[in-house]
Amino acid sequence: MRKQFVLNLDAAVVIAVLFAVTLGFNALQYSFNVELTSENQRLQWQGLEDKLNLDSLSGALESHRAELKACQAPDEHG
Repeated sequence: MRKQFVLNLDAAVVIAVLFAVTLGFNALQYSFNVELTSENQRLQWQGLEDKLNLDSLSGALESHRAELKACQAPDEHG
């Protein structure tokens, strides 16, 4: 006796819907991934810029502190 493979219309519709939902979900995840990657890159550059600004301001602050100490020190000449 031969067995035949029969695919009901309901099963075909369910498979097609699941396939479409899966493709849609993958597209949604891809768009989130692109957005988050872009935001991450922007934040990385912003962090680098902030670090460079902080280092620059720290150096300027130390320079001004040294000038202030020099101005407040008693004059050796009298």
